[in-house]
Amino acid sequence: MKLKFIIPRENYLNDVQDIVRGFFPYLQIDEDAEEYLKVDYVYSNSVFYLMISSSFSGEKSASFDVSSDDNSLYKKLTKRFIKNCIYDYLSNYFNVSLPYGSLTGVRPTKLYYEILGYHNEPESMLKSEFRVSSSRAELIGKAVKAQKGIYQPSLETADIYVNIPFCPTRCAYCSFISSEVKKVEKLLPKYAESTAREIDAIISILYKSNKKLKSVYIGGGTPTSIGVNNLEKILEPLSCLDVEFTVEAGRPDTLTEEMLDMLKRKNVTRLSVNPQSFNQKTLDKIGRKHSVDAVYEGFRIAREKGFIVNMDLIALLPEEDFEDFSYSLEKAIELRPDNITIHTLSIKRGAELSAIESERGLALGMTDYAYSRLEKEGYMPYYMYRQKNMADNLENVGFSIKGKECVYNIDMMEETNAVYGAGAGAMTKLFYLYGAIERVSNPKGIKEYLERIDTIIGNKNNLL
Repeated sequence: MKLKFIIPRENYLNDVQDIVRGFFPYLQIDEDAEEYLKVDYVYSNSVFYLMISSSFSGEKSASFDVSSDDNSLYKKLTKRFIKNCIYDYLSNYFNVSLPYGSLTGVRPTKLYYEILGYHNEPESMLKSEFRVSSSRAELIGKAVKAQKGIYQPSLETADIYVNIPFCPTRCAYCSFISSEVKKVEKLLPKYAESTAREIDAIISILYKSNKKLKSVYIGGGTPTSIGVNNLEKILEPLSCLDVEFTVEAGRPDTLTEEMLDMLKRKNVTRLSVNPQSFNQKTLDKIGRKHSVDAVYEGFRIAREKGFIVNMDLIALLPEEDFEDFSYSLEKAIELRPDNITIHTLSIKRGAELSAIESERGLALGMTDYAYSRLEKEGYMPYYMYRQKNMADNLENVGFSIKGKECVYNIDMMEETNAVYGAGAGAMTKLFYLYGAIERVSNPKGIKEYLERIDTIIGNKNNLL
């Protein structure tokens, strides 16, 4: 069913629309459709009145008492109320339950921590107040439990994130802003130099502000695709820091002996070696341009040199069935990496979404199986996040052998402390008392970043 979604004011639109989109393929938002779903509301005498109507079902009204004295709290509570009511309306009509109920945010574990502040049974509240399924409420609770001792919110600590948005080739499913290395080779030395300068400025800020650094994360893209010399230049100012130090090396064919020796010299402690699938036909189809054998070889070298290793797998890659995914999972388990992250495919375009959703329920079966198998093998979920347009409305979950959890992943997802970003497209996120957040983004374009690097560094210094 295609329908027009009508809501009278913009201040609730984005999050509320995501609830409606969650019921695809049963319905699809189309501003030119004849069918409609309409939401209206009135606030009077400390009571919020909500009315829902549509061309395909009856009317529903609801209300609750809420004070408007605190505008941010008022908006949060009324938005949750609207989302719950729309979810119930559509769930009852289509007889469909979504795994995360009325939750649309990226960070379900962050909500769990919030609930812990005033309720002693967060899982029960997730199920009753937000319609989260029992399996996903339990998953959220397990991830929070695994973060004990690592989850430490503080205004006095920080992480550094360095973005290197380059890859050997572009994967068919990728939605990140990244460039193919061969197309920008001439810019790479200048990019390395500029990013290193920005990192120097960040380290100076941390020193002057007396913030303790907890971790460094080099992401992208595929940082190891820019060559040993360029990457070494970027890592140089970070190499003297005695903290958790992660480099994404998602394309295993970039993990040469020379590259890994350099990473070891620069005190990198963790690597991502990401197969995504152990099926060669899938790797060929999605544009990975490397062999399954390269995964085994990259992993072998990384292990020999003593790195903590993460591996990523993706559920519901194009034309993969349950057996294909379970085969990849078993191959990853056989290698026994320290972390295994299970991603659910996030679909970029509506046409792709239509094709994938014809397999509705398959992603759920894949991920449920993976979670059960990994726990039996001694891995526990320790961080998670959600994205828009995820197959079966699911999530990405990082599993770890106890004691090998990635501090940066927890800090980033739970927003426990400042993150200083360097490189094109990187974001700096600063936290203040009472939950205030300041975000400062670098230009996404490579050439613009290089042209503006002096201004970017000057703005960084103004963050003190």
